[in-house]
Amino acid sequence: MSIVSKVRITSPVKTDDVIFLMMKQTQAELALLVPDMAIERVTRRKQTITELFKTDDSPVIVISRQLPVLYFSADEKIVYHENTMNFKLKRFHKYGEVPPLIAVMPVELTSRAVIVDATMGLGNDLMLMAHMLKSARFHAFEAHPLIYYVIKEGIIRYYSEELTGRITFHYGTACDDIVAASDVVYADPMFETTISQDSGMQVLTNHVQQADHDFLAALIVHAPCVILKAHFRSPLFQQYGFQVAVRKSSKSHFGIICN
Repeated sequence: MSIVSKVRITSPVKTDDVIFLMMKQTQAELALLVPDMAIERVTRRKQTITELFKTDDSPVIVISRQLPVLYFSADEKIVYHENTMNFKLKRFHKYGEVPPLIAVMPVELTSRAVIVDATMGLGNDLMLMAHMLKSARFHAFEAHPLIYYVIKEGIIRYYSEELTGRITFHYGTACDDIVAASDVVYADPMFETTISQDSGMQVLTNHVQQADHDFLAALIVHAPCVILKAHFRSPLFQQYGFQVAVRKSSKSHFGIICN
């Protein structure tokens, strides 16, 4: 059964024929992703986002010449944004300060590794890895169809083909054969407590179907190496035997386990 049963697609208040064509393309792609999901194209006219939710509470995707924006309500939106990634990259280039996720990676920055992001979410960690590991190739999985579409499209439109050409996007959960063929699998599954550090993360917590412990267990069985991001009090680190990189200034830690 689909996570979401209906989505509406609309345009900005000011629109044109190109945007209408983009709306049709979005509808076609979403229909292929989730055949049983109802997809309605809504004429925006001068309606505000708040007005769109007065008569219908189904999610809305606003398609424009910029990045697509997903609304779960008038106050909850998701759009691809670099958030803290740029800050981390600047710290690295200016001071040589390696971001914690990259520091725990068991591969060199120049490695041609194959890396799986099993929980793409808002895409920030994926793009941090893609920027730092310039020769690596990535498989990014996201189980929520609307978040998958909006973040994938946002990343593809925002960055150069040189960068995004190293990323293969997948709708659904990480499949065993790709996981087994990878060098590293990264997971930030939000099993228990999610830390709201980035804009939009609370929306993700409320609306994404949460993975369970079987998901992590399957990754550990099939992947040569798994990196887990979780709350520092998470029992998962000890339960599965992760070696934890403690971050004293953060409520989330990274753990690594290699077969």
